[in-house]
Amino acid sequence: MKLSILLACLGSVSPAIAHALPVLAASSTEDRAAEFKGKLRPAIAIRNYDEVTKLLKSYQDEAVNYVDELAAQMASANSDEIEREFEMLTKCWKDAYKSDFVGKIYVYHSHLATDPPKRKQRYALIDQFRTTMAKFEANRNGAKEGPAFELCSAEFVAITDGFESIGDFFMAARTASAVAICHDVTYRTKGEEDLKKTCEYYGRATSGFEQVDLKHNFYQQCKQRWEWLVREGFGAPPPADPNAPAPPPQPKAEPAAASVTVSTVFAALKSVDEIARPNYNADDLYAIWPIVPLGAKGSSGVFQSLEKSPLLLRPDSSKVALDFDRDGNADKLIPITGNSAVVDFEIGEGAEKRRWAFVFRTGIQQDVFQGLQTNLQPDDLQMRFYVLNAGSVTTTVNGTALRVLDDNMDGIYGSAPKPYSYGGLSEGIYQPEYDCMVVGGLKRARPWSKYAEIGGSWYQLEAHKGGLQITATPMTLDTGTLKLDFKGPAPTWLVLKGTDKLEGCYFDLVDPSKKSLAVPVGTYELFAGELRQGKKAQTIKCLILPGSDTRKWTVKTGEETVVALGGPFKFEFAFEAEGEAVTVKGRSVGVLGSARERYERLWNCVPRPEVSIRKAGAKKGGKPERMGIVMDLLERNEDGSYKYTEMDTWRPVDSAFKIPKGEAIELQLVEKKNKLLGEIESDWK
Repeated sequence: MKLSILLACLGSVSPAIAHALPVLAASSTEDRAAEFKGKLRPAIAIRNYDEVTKLLKSYQDEAVNYVDELAAQMASANSDEIEREFEMLTKCWKDAYKSDFVGKIYVYHSHLATDPPKRKQRYALIDQFRTTMAKFEANRNGAKEGPAFELCSAEFVAITDGFESIGDFFMAARTASAVAICHDVTYRTKGEEDLKKTCEYYGRATSGFEQVDLKHNFYQQCKQRWEWLVREGFGAPPPADPNAPAPPPQPKAEPAAASVTVSTVFAALKSVDEIARPNYNADDLYAIWPIVPLGAKGSSGVFQSLEKSPLLLRPDSSKVALDFDRDGNADKLIPITGNSAVVDFEIGEGAEKRRWAFVFRTGIQQDVFQGLQTNLQPDDLQMRFYVLNAGSVTTTVNGTALRVLDDNMDGIYGSAPKPYSYGGLSEGIYQPEYDCMVVGGLKRARPWSKYAEIGGSWYQLEAHKGGLQITATPMTLDTGTLKLDFKGPAPTWLVLKGTDKLEGCYFDLVDPSKKSLAVPVGTYELFAGELRQGKKAQTIKCLILPGSDTRKWTVKTGEETVVALGGPFKFEFAFEAEGEAVTVKGRSVGVLGSARERYERLWNCVPRPEVSIRKAGAKKGGKPERMGIVMDLLERNEDGSYKYTEMDTWRPVDSAFKIPKGEAIELQLVEKKNKLLGEIESDWK
């Protein structure tokens, strides 16, 4: 399940949090769990470590649940088969996430195996959790009554304490997050929420996940929500560091006039390129759009980003249909023509019922991926249903037209960004998807933002009822300016995000007029950007994303701050030396810029560096040799299976080079003329 980790500020919380809890999962999650198990067990049976690692990354939430279920099974009735599974899962989880979550869960349940009373107590707590969660779910989908949430919360508190008392910090974390959700603003009417208790229990959830070394997407949600609430004064902050530098300037943000709430009108996009958007996927290169995977005839899928998504059915090998009430029967057929088409329908209930739209494609037999011939056509066993947002709403603020696009595809016009794990991203790096807005008569969108300049005045924007209404509050803000200084090909867009009091603020520095950009004072960090050249099939492009050590920038009142990014570009990489060979790990090869920003998902311009090797301490390396890349996606192994997948095409493949046996060596990677970035050179390491 792909979940938001960038939570909305102003006291709101992503509804996706609730759906990360095990009992709240819909049938689509059950389908994904079955799909995960169906792929995992054969891979474990043949001890295919690479495939198991890949599955753990692709099915993160399903994998977390599976590990817990398997551990509980091990505690009650262990077997050699279970032990073999744990041996592989422990290693592959460490490779996938650099975490010992599986090992910690295994150790805990091993102790439970020798303590039947404690194991019995855990079973009882699990039953209580499921019972209370069923009550919560019934109220959430029904009357949403405050007293019912209070009752659920009291029961969850007791269950959390129970799990902690027996040392099950994994389930304690999940249950603590349920307490927080009962009191947060998502399901409580204004004035009913208890943000101090919300903060306390998100903190307990964060601590519990950390104790079992589980840093998955849901942990990130809880942690960031907890930290935001602490910053807003709803919880005790961590002890102050006496050596810490002075805090950065915060914006003076005061309402300048009364808020105005306006209604919106639905408007579907006519085509993918109707509006230029700061969105890596917003072009006709559909082969890298998000996918709703469908199986054989009779299979179904959902929009993973869309709360209460209708089912997508495949009633026939050449047909797709929408099932709105999820009863297994087609309610709206979607013609499959091989061309892009826009589909709209209603989502939400009652006063929040609204229209939403997506554009879709299916693949063809003679297609290309990263310039390589491949077959993306559906067959009797599978269909890739490629989708992209086409939904937007329009209104007027300050006499200026405003159009809001649901580009994170969560069904809410004007919601917080959500991160996704796509092919071509480095380990631990996520691509944010975020809503956009068009101000005035422009054909270029900018990110949806908490603070936005509209018609020459600053406003604080809030979406309500899924975007059916937008509240705009005129604001008095202290501002400075940002100016982009990029060494290399000019970005098509480059977005910075605000921190601290500016959480929820996003600004695109790329201005066709080349002017500096006025923004509220405060500290900003890189959010996302793009380099792009060429058109249609000749397009080359890449994402610009922050790394863990990418620098930040501070804007002061009336002053200009220069954001320097780009070249010189450097490779990062990892290698393993054994005997008379050294192997450069293809998937470890990444590209960094001058501010330690990352260049990810290089499309049609995959790096292919030359590797130089020298004795440690020497001044010169030997004759460089090029790393390998995938040259043929249709190449097969001896057993007839495909040798490579599309995931392998984004980077070089593992490449081995001869070295003198027993000698310490150093390596350097160089690509003299990458098609997009030009020269890329690593340090010697």
